[in-house]
Amino acid sequence: MARKAILMVDSHTTKCTSCGKGAHIQDTHHTRLLPGWGTPDPNDRPCGELFVAISTLRLGITAEDLQDLRPDLPAYAAGDLPAELRGFAR
Repeated sequence: MARKAILMVDSHTTKCTSCGKGAHIQDTHHTRLLPGWGTPDPNDRPCGELFVAISTLRLGITAEDLQDLRPDLPAYAAGDLPAELRGFAR
């Protein structure tokens, strides 16, 4: 069975919850790395998982804000992930 991931949005970065690496916000699957702070590891690779939702850990970002970023994904504010998705969040 294929794994799934949540696109996790922070103030300045977006990451994949499956592998914890940076992700491009517009991608449907984690197929490209978005470098964060510092020097990226040349051996890092994206995990390829399907994004099934968009969420955040930031209290100041609402589900409506996230829906504006990715209208094609279900959006959940901090602490609002449904039980069936909590296993996909790191």
